[in-house]
Amino acid sequence: MAGQLDHIGLFVDDLDKAVAFYQPLLGHGAPIVREVPELGLRLAFFTGQGGLTIELVETSGKSEMRHGDVVVALEVDDLEAEIARLKAEGVTVHHQKPTENLPLHRGWITKADGHGTIIELCPKGEVTRFVAGA
Repeated sequence: MAGQLDHIGLFVDDLDKAVAFYQPLLGHGAPIVREVPELGLRLAFFTGQGGLTIELVETSGKSEMRHGDVVVALEVDDLEAEIARLKAEGVTVHHQKPTENLPLHRGWITKADGHGTIIELCPKGEVTRFVAGA
């Protein structure tokens, strides 16, 4: 079953401009930036918001996500079980396999099934390890 909030993702048109805006607003120094060229993603993670990570996402690849879209990422104890449970309930869930630069298994519920919000399912602790470079 899905648990607590893992992080919030915000889709932006220009990562560099968004970082310049959010960095002083959040007041926690420079973000951790990760490039995922195989998915057409540039990511900036701000940590230290009371334990919550805020992720800025710039995409140049094929995606339903647009500037201003929000991703609510929830931790799950067992990703495979949660995907199976949701599919059994009729929810369309996509399984994102790890890639070279984004070595995470994740699940995605699209805006259509997420009532206008993209829901990301993250195995507990994996995003934190990825951001930290572990």
